[in-house]
Amino acid sequence: MSEKSTLSMDTDARRASRAAWPRVGAALLLLGTLGGAACTAGGAVEEESLGEASLLGSYHLTSTYTGNVGDTRGWLIEWEVPEFVNESEAWGVVGQWYYNLESGIYHTPDGWFVYYFGDDNGVTGNHANCNTQWGSGGTCGGSLSGLQPGDQVVFKYEWCTSARVADVNGSLLCLYVDMKDGAGWQFLAQDTRTTVEMYAHDIEHFRDVGPQYREPQISCDTPIKMLRQQLKTTSGTWQNMSGSSTWSFYNAPPYVYQNKNLSASPSTWESCLQCSSLPTWQSGQVYAPSTLVTHGGQFWQATQQIWWSHPDCSPSNPLSWCPAEWVRLGSCN
Repeated sequence: MSEKSTLSMDTDARRASRAAWPRVGAALLLLGTLGGAACTAGGAVEEESLGEASLLGSYHLTSTYTGNVGDTRGWLIEWEVPEFVNESEAWGVVGQWYYNLESGIYHTPDGWFVYYFGDDNGVTGNHANCNTQWGSGGTCGGSLSGLQPGDQVVFKYEWCTSARVADVNGSLLCLYVDMKDGAGWQFLAQDTRTTVEMYAHDIEHFRDVGPQYREPQISCDTPIKMLRQQLKTTSGTWQNMSGSSTWSFYNAPPYVYQNKNLSASPSTWESCLQCSSLPTWQSGQVYAPSTLVTHGGQFWQATQQIWWSHPDCSPSNPLSWCPAEWVRLGSCN
């Protein structure tokens, strides 16, 4: 299991350095109408203002750029929204950090929302549809919410000037989002560049906070999809990112990467539930309602109390007389 760092109440809203994070994830989860997460990974974490609550989140999938981040002048990353099997109760985040500014898509039982966090030089002038529940960012509504499984969202970071003009020598960092709805690039936030970092947290969850924050169940039929990444060079040219040595990957149960195509330009990959993270169905067992098991490369949920699982009534291949004890939720890897 991945480790976590504690974030505590204070008036200082600065994030700690994550330049050499050792497979660690921590997040803020505010108990508002939409909820939210402000995510970090790293060693020592400074105290910071949390508003209402201080709760932990975990990064269980991360992909880190292995090149010289200082030689980049921008980063573009595109995601396809997954379908959570338990979407009515799941909390989860798909996002990325670049120079201490985080962005991505955030899921609560109310749906999917664009979010950003870490704009420490002030949020005045940022996207009007985004709240500031975390002080340096928040979740977004209006046209930046209501995302559906299969929708594609692109985030773009660029070095820029105070006038939001892209400049490879600019002192600031500008963040944009393209909802692929015809509106084009929309400005989200602008910040001073601090921590040198460039990595994605392909999934973050809050299962350790409490049972009310259900861990996302992500079928491998409708996985998280990373569709492309590009970096901007010191000459101002955007180029596709590809190659097996371009990223360092980390994964921990219950999630796993699949269908990595690192030789493609741009490279792509997916992530979903790992079969070994759930118990395998066995005969002669007692199963309570809603129990999750795997069988035949699928994961299943008990529809009723099962006092004795008959060997002829496996979830994936029951005989015709078997009661309807299991419902298929999706495939796993």
